Amino acid sequence: AGVETRELYRMPWSRSDNAFSWVEPTRYCDLTCEYCYQYHDPTSHKSLEQFEEELRGLLKLRRCDSVFVAGGEPLTHPQIVEITRLVRSFDVKPVILTNGHSLTQDLVKKLRLAGAHGFVFHVDSHQHRPGWQGKSEKELNRLRQSLADMVYNEGGMVCGFNSTVLPETLKEVPHIVQWTVENIHKVATHVIIPVRMVHKDDPWEYYVGTEKIKLEETVYANKKHYRNITAVELYNELLKVLPDFRFNSYLGGTILAESPKWLFGNNVGSRNRVYGNMGSRGMEVVQNFHHLTKGKYLSYMKPGMYRRARLIFLLGIFDREIRKTLRNYLAASLRNPKRFFEKMYIQTITVMQPQDILPTGEQDRCDGCPNMTYWNGRLVSECRMEDYLKYGDLIQIVRKKDI
Repeated sequence: AGVETRELYRMPWSRSDNAFSWVEPTRYCDLTCEYCYQYHDPTSHKSLEQFEEELRGLLKLRRCDSVFVAGGEPLTHPQIVEITRLVRSFDVKPVILTNGHSLTQDLVKKLRLAGAHGFVFHVDSHQHRPGWQGKSEKELNRLRQSLADMVYNEGGMVCGFNSTVLPETLKEVPHIVQWTVENIHKVATHVIIPVRMVHKDDPWEYYVGTEKIKLEETVYANKKHYRNITAVELYNELLKVLPDFRFNSYLGGTILAESPKWLFGNNVGSRNRVYGNMGSRGMEVVQNFHHLTKGKYLSYMKPGMYRRARLIFLLGIFDREIRKTLRNYLAASLRNPKRFFEKMYIQTITVMQPQDILPTGEQDRCDGCPNMTYWNGRLVSECRMEDYLKYGDLIQIVRKKDI
């Protein structure tokens, strides 16, 4: 199956008015993912004063609903509770983006009391995670379950996951999706991300300004050559579990407007069955109504709203896909009236296609990037922060002359 982005709602997020933003209290991490875009700096913990200054600067430049407290690994910062409380004081939703390696039930409680809106856990099989080396994505579902259970047991917070997919784990995507759907009552979101790295055999030269730089000096280089997996490939794996799953919205590329950089879909169902999806018109109404009433585009709903999916059916007046979902639900409930009393949930599944290098050497990044952060008085994409930290500017790519 393919994806026609022109049939989807283009999320209205922009550089200055977005659903999300990104802050980094530290760039130190306690795991070593083989595809990481950052250097791990054990001396990079920011003081509360420095963090607050950067947060203020960010929020002056960018209106947003949620702020990812990320890194690095944010849980390694000794003042992560105070940092979370500080973010909350700015009337935005703090979402802790973490590998979960050092998370405890007690810390979950402390972060909730400090105002954390929820957690997004980054879990996959190439993180060199102690005790989990060599495990498949299916086996790692036990780890995902333990993290989701911690958040669920505390209550009052949203739980989400990110999973990076490599060529050798592409066929394991259905195991990730199956686990996610089975936990629709605990897991609100799952983002599936294909790996992107550069390699010495690629036909490119790299420059900052007029100065040529060596590939091996960048954090984006890897000795292993990874094939670039596309969003469509990930979607086809997802369909093996949810054959009727449809995306409703997207973000395109900065060069190729129709490129599926972010694809968003929302499935609606109970713990026993998925009945269908929210369509593009429903998402358009939700985003614009939230902006009209709250002044911000919606990122994460209140935790309880994910368990009140029947409210979505009210949008069926605008949305053909929701009407189809409602028909499926009513038909199943008439066959088994117990279904009328089941709790209904809504869950978001997102598929990404990160930066692509076009044959010209142009870099097709994410238009309306949700992961913008603050650097020296300006907004920059988090995935390219190392460019600015090391060189003070974006790395430019030029095709080799002899290719």
